[in-house]
Amino acid sequence: MKNVTATNVTATVKWFKPEKGFGFVRLADGSGEAFLHASVLAAASLPNPVEGTTVVCDLAQGAKGPQVVAIHSATPPETPPAPRARNQRPPRATASAAQPMSQPPGLGAQPDDGGEGFARPPKPPRERRERQAEPAGPATMAYGTVRWYNLDSQSGLIEPWEDGATVYFDRATLRQSGLDIVADGEDVRYLAVGSEDAPVAQRVELI
Repeated sequence: MKNVTATNVTATVKWFKPEKGFGFVRLADGSGEAFLHASVLAAASLPNPVEGTTVVCDLAQGAKGPQVVAIHSATPPETPPAPRARNQRPPRATASAAQPMSQPPGLGAQPDDGGEGFARPPKPPRERRERQAEPAGPATMAYGTVRWYNLDSQSGLIEPWEDGATVYFDRATLRQSGLDIVADGEDVRYLAVGSEDAPVAQRVELI
C-alpha cells in the first residue's frame, strides 16, 4: 500500500463507472477530489457505489493526485440521484410583445423648418468593429473516451463519461497537449470550453 497521507477522511462519491473500474470522490473539506479504484472497494468487500454515497476513507498521493487507498465505511444516499436535466432556455420575446420606449417630454419629433434651428444634425457613421469569435461558457475538466480520430481530417470526437454532448478536438489541440496522436477507445482527461451542445477540447491528456 502507498504511504497514507490522511486517515478517516469523509468524502462523497462524485461518480463511479463499474465498466471502467474506477471513479472519483469529492472531499468533504472542499480541498478537491480523489481517485477511487475498484480494487479498494473489493478489499473492503463493498459493492460498486452510486453517486452521492458517503465514504470514510484513507488517502495517499498518487502519480496524478490524491487517491483512495482504504475505505472504512460507506453510506448510500437517502434518495437516489435524479437524472440530470439540461437547462431550459427562456423563450425569446416576440416583436408584438415588445413595449415601445417612451420619450421624455419635449423630445418628440420636431418639424423641419428648413434649417432654422429645429433640424437635427446628421449622426456620424458608426465605426464597425470585428467581433472576436470566442467560445462561450467556462472551461471544465472532465473524463471521456476517444470515439474516433481521423488522420485525414486531423480531428476527432470524445465521448464523455458523464451525460453530455460529444467533445470536438483536432490536431492543434493534441500538439498543445504534447501528443502526436490518440487511438480510438483510449481514455482521456480533457479541458473543454463552449456551449453544452457544442463543446470543444482545449487540452487532452491520456489517463
